[in-house]
Amino acid sequence: MCNAINKKVLALHRSRIGNIDVKSLELGKWRYLTKQEIESLQKYKG
Repeated sequence: MCNAINKKVLALHRSRIGNIDVKSLELGKWRYLTKQEIESLQKYKG
C-alpha cells in the first residue's frame, strides 16, 4: 500500500489482529490464543 504512493514504512506497530488485542505483548513475545479468540477467528473462515 505504501509502495503505491512511493513511501517507505520505517516502523509498524500492531495493536490488534482482527478482534484480538495484542497491545500488552512485548516486542518479540507471543502468547497462546484463548478459547474465545479461537472461536471468533473460526467464524471468519469460509
